[in-house]
Amino acid sequence: LNIAPVPKWALITVAVAGAILLLLFLICIVKCCCSKKKPKKKERIGLCAVSNSITTNLVQPEMEDLEREVEQKWRGKLQYSLEYNFRIQELKVGVKRAVELKAMDSGGTSDPYVIVYLTSDMKKRYETKVYRKTLNPIFNESFTFQVPQAEVSESTLVMQIYDFNRFAKHDIIGEVRLPLASVNLQHVIEQWSDLAVASKVEEEHLGEICFSLRYVPSTGKLTVLILEARQLKRMDSNGLSDPFVKVHLILNRKKWKKKRTSVKKNTLSPYFNEVFVFEVPFNQIQ
Repeated sequence: LNIAPVPKWALITVAVAGAILLLLFLICIVKCCCSKKKPKKKERIGLCAVSNSITTNLVQPEMEDLEREVEQKWRGKLQYSLEYNFRIQELKVGVKRAVELKAMDSGGTSDPYVIVYLTSDMKKRYETKVYRKTLNPIFNESFTFQVPQAEVSESTLVMQIYDFNRFAKHDIIGEVRLPLASVNLQHVIEQWSDLAVASKVEEEHLGEICFSLRYVPSTGKLTVLILEARQLKRMDSNGLSDPFVKVHLILNRKKWKKKRTSVKKNTLSPYFNEVFVFEVPFNQIQ
């Protein structure tokens, strides 16, 4: 049998129809996908249904941030006592103990001690013994100040807890500032106070000093090199100073040995480069 050839227009018609069907199929697929992504009716919010009332709330930080902030601010607590003798005008300050101090050393502990003074006489300062590797030291030490009754209300008792470092600057852990006018000194006071960040009111830039220490246990000799100082405080009317350095060895709170450098005239950045050697038994170095 002879099969008649398919007309060209028929082929074109079939191709166009197939393309239209394919296009319709793709449109259906896209619509189905989009309808799945739309929120369900119950999840939608109709603005007409919202009342006119307004609620205001503070933006809250993450709980981890709050916990970290509290941890950074917390420095511990200090227990102390106060007793004022009106007859002899004497204030007795008892430094009892501290708890939960902030760890200042890499090992998770501190070497705390307390400095006690009154703002009315800042030259007279006491300090407790140093307690090694503890965050809960028990001091039980007392100090007395001669305070005229007329000056009591103007004085503030300051108790600062430091972390002792043998060859570096001692870090302050925190402090308690107690205006004496805020307490009733008619009775003996014993209380706890949270440590606060140290106040910068009394801080004053006095300059920097560069020195080195070297100890040889076999010979029992401590070598101190006073190299230089810089940015010292101006003490003279010409805006300069005549600085020198005193080196003291203190044993059991008493000055044991001392040395002194030469005086450098009219300078705020003196260069000393002077060496002092002290004989110190190893058991006293510890």
